[in-house]
Amino acid sequence: MKKLYLFLILFLTTGAYSQINFSLGGGGSSITTNSDSFIIYINGQEVGQGSVTGIKIPKNECITVQVSGSGYITEIKKFCRQKGMPKMQKTEYITLARDDSFDATFSSDLANNDIIVNPRRANLDEVWKNAVRLVVENFDALEVNDNDVNYLRTSWVVDTFREFTIRTRLIARVSNESPLELRFKIVSERASGQVSPREDERFRSWQRIMRKYEGLIEEIQNRL
Repeated sequence: MKKLYLFLILFLTTGAYSQINFSLGGGGSSITTNSDSFIIYINGQEVGQGSVTGIKIPKNECITVQVSGSGYITEIKKFCRQKGMPKMQKTEYITLARDDSFDATFSSDLANNDIIVNPRRANLDEVWKNAVRLVVENFDALEVNDNDVNYLRTSWVVDTFREFTIRTRLIARVSNESPLELRFKIVSERASGQVSPREDERFRSWQRIMRKYEGLIEEIQNRL
């Protein structure tokens, strides 16, 4: 009776997890991961953290298991109770590998947002020349450099990792002449797989910046 009661509580609070029956008693399969912090999803529903037990798949049905963790590569596996399809073992151990693109970057609220600088000097030409010099010290190529309107945009710098491609560029412009104000933006985007930087549709904004630019923001604020 106690097992039945626990099962009914789990069933009602999870909405049956897309036709998947769970029990807290014996039977069924279990999933274990290599960290207690990893989130486990079944058919898009969060079902546990670190491990889940009592998983039962209805006959002729399949489930999709996803394990995710911050700084790790997400793993997705499909299990079925159908002939010729991957069967779920009594115990499934799912290991997540470290995301090397995560380790090579740092989280920053300034990624993809304007960094506003009010230069100490009032001479626009001198300030803009210093800004351009600062940018080219950190980025090899300028895609646009328009001194008439005081606007520049670097070419993409691409860093490729095992599971992701990161592209980074910097945009600088004079946003106000009196009082003098400059705006810099470090654009950081990431795409799954190893892709060309020209494949714009594959990239998404990412609130992390490559560590090699970690001192750039402070340098911008201190040198102008």
